[in-house]
Amino acid sequence: MDTNDPQDVGAAFWAQILGVTISEEPPPPDSPLGRVRAFTAEHGEDALSDEHFEAAMEGRPLLP
Repeated sequence: MDTNDPQDVGAAFWAQILGVTISEEPPPPDSPLGRVRAFTAEHGEDALSDEHFEAAMEGRPLLP
């Protein structure tokens, strides 16, 4: 985080207020975001739809 960048400072502030952590590390592969990132790495971002996000959050397979 760049403490001289107002956007970074604001994001860190709101993350603390909301109780989340902003991380520079990649997400765990079994997390919804990790699964979506693996899908886009294999199929490209153009293949991604709203249904893929819903499936990832519900733990269902992400189909092309």
